[in-house]
Amino acid sequence: MNGVVNSGMRGFWNDAGGRMWVNHQQIIEASMAPFGQKVMDILDFDDGERVLDIGCGCGGTTFEIAQLVGSNGSVFGVDISEMIIESAKNKVCKTNQRNIVFDCVDAQTHSFDMNVFDVVFSRFGVMFFDDPIVAFENIRKSLVSGGRMAFVCWQAVKDIEWINVPRNIVGNYIDLSPPSPPDEPGGFSFGDANRVKDILHSAGFVDIAIDKFNSKINIGADLNEALRFMTHIGPAGSVLDNSDIDSKTQAKFTNDLCAVLEAYQTNQGIELGSAMWIVTARNQ
Repeated sequence: MNGVVNSGMRGFWNDAGGRMWVNHQQIIEASMAPFGQKVMDILDFDDGERVLDIGCGCGGTTFEIAQLVGSNGSVFGVDISEMIIESAKNKVCKTNQRNIVFDCVDAQTHSFDMNVFDVVFSRFGVMFFDDPIVAFENIRKSLVSGGRMAFVCWQAVKDIEWINVPRNIVGNYIDLSPPSPPDEPGGFSFGDANRVKDILHSAGFVDIAIDKFNSKINIGADLNEALRFMTHIGPAGSVLDNSDIDSKTQAKFTNDLCAVLEAYQTNQGIELGSAMWIVTARNQ
């Protein structure tokens, strides 16, 4: 590795990515909450457990876990983005939650105390490391002997409908960038389950299991909410933010996207397919 560790991800999440997440945290949390809940159910937290929440975002999962481990337990929420962590810290101040600590640290390089956590949890927060083996070895050492870890991550982007539906429309208006290499840090870098298993094994984890979790993602209660989600969080924003595309063309793009999303209307809102891995492992 050259330069600052995780410099690309650090730059993104402390700039445009962080602003996007903070500004749209409510709709993001509503859409992603069921996937984090699936991991929490698998971990089945006990009262008094000490938990590390990696890539905690604005703290939605951290607060939920804090309730599950009770006042005798604790949760340490970490994220690489200063502005995201600032939002999470503000929530702690408002709620006076005493068993939560947030800090802006990089889980790949942070000097965690050794053998202090009973559980490591993450909802889409562990796919961004420059050197994932080093990162997970660092994380594992923070776990007590026999401590367990579970996280949810995306499968290969080609299998994720909520990404590909708008992306196909975007391709009618601008040239799409080629997909990132599968081992490059980013949201979809853990699409290959065998690669994930190899990383965790090399980092010293045992009892590694990776299971498919294919589900729907709700991107809004109605078309207006769904459009806000797609144009701020998904690839559709690249068209609307493109200064080379005139307003009439942008309006046509929006109409095209809206027409396609209508087909995904359900009684619960706009729902598209998604594909994830649920990964569990244990420290020796």
